[in-house]
Amino acid sequence: MSFANPTPLHIGMSGTLGGRRYRVAGRVVMGMEDEGETYYWNEFNLVGDDGSSVTLVYEEGEAGGEWKLFTLFEPENPMNVPDASSKRVGDMVNLDGTERRVTLVDESRVYHIEGEAPEGVEAGDVACYFNVETGDKMLVASWTSDEIEFYWGADLPRGAVATAFGLRAEQLGGTGQAVGSSLLSPAAFGASADGVSRGVFKVVLALALAAIGFYLISSRLPGRSRAVVAKTAAPAAPLVIGSEGRLSGKTWRVRGHRLVEIAQVGRLDDRHEYELADDDGGRALLVCGLKPGDTDWVLFTPLEPTEPLTPVQAAALRVGSEVNLDGRVARVIRLFQSVVRQAEGPDLPDLKANPVFFGFDAQSGSTPLLVRWTEAGIVVYRGEALPAKRAAGTFTRGRAN
Repeated sequence: MSFANPTPLHIGMSGTLGGRRYRVAGRVVMGMEDEGETYYWNEFNLVGDDGSSVTLVYEEGEAGGEWKLFTLFEPENPMNVPDASSKRVGDMVNLDGTERRVTLVDESRVYHIEGEAPEGVEAGDVACYFNVETGDKMLVASWTSDEIEFYWGADLPRGAVATAFGLRAEQLGGTGQAVGSSLLSPAAFGASADGVSRGVFKVVLALALAAIGFYLISSRLPGRSRAVVAKTAAPAAPLVIGSEGRLSGKTWRVRGHRLVEIAQVGRLDDRHEYELADDDGGRALLVCGLKPGDTDWVLFTPLEPTEPLTPVQAAALRVGSEVNLDGRVARVIRLFQSVVRQAEGPDLPDLKANPVFFGFDAQSGSTPLLVRWTEAGIVVYRGEALPAKRAAGTFTRGRAN
């Protein structure tokens, strides 16, 4: 087994995560037994300017390299080593004021250390752990014979790690396409890519990760325990570029198409989104199946509130929060992360970058609202729900683009 570093991160490199500056102080190779085979992963010990530390974990998943960030926390109801050692899958524990069920119990071993390991970690150490699923995150207890620690873990997009350490996304194994000049592009947000401070956006990114709650657990720090993630594939694209249809009193032409992956807690869903344009230069976004399993479509048109949300404000919202969008009081009903997997059309050129978009769905009475943001800014849509037959059936082959 080679313990060579499989990533472009190296000891001494510095980066910013969640608005805090960190130095890569060390790398630890961890492993665990899985059905007779040893599964390995890398943990990077990040030390902040104030002496605080977090652990950035890299492991190979089915879709390539995956990154996760783990942070210590103090539980409301501490537990000692004997109590933790007695827990089994299915047992109830109370770490955060609520009774939760243990979802995994296992152990891991330290195989190799390069540079500075976290305090108390040595080659050959064996740690036991259990995971507790809490809905939007997982709490983890990890212990040796005489010490116990508690962590929470968050998945990080490759793009977040690349941005934090000044790397190219492809160096971290990123793939896919990006949106170009469209309703999701910097131009649509009314700002260039430099229009929002990158330092500010790193804070936005951290808030978004916490808000969206893509919390899956792996490694010694909480052991290699992935939550079961359901995946729904999109059907064949029902519309073609250049087709025309009449919706909401206007004739629209399909100018572009994206296959978008929507990620939320416990599931991944693909859906089709179409860029529409009318003869007056108006733009709209037609979404096929706003929620998993929906057959209805939603026609979204841009909404320009007089007092728009900032990306920081949007990232701080939670499910159930109320937000005022130009006089419309709406309730946040879903938080998500989206990545464009395929893009076609003259308004959606094939770009090498693969940006991650954050967003939430909200409801104001019977009106659906969609908010999405990137480092370039934020865009708000007002939606109109349409029956599937009305949406797709109205589009016929029109003039060429």
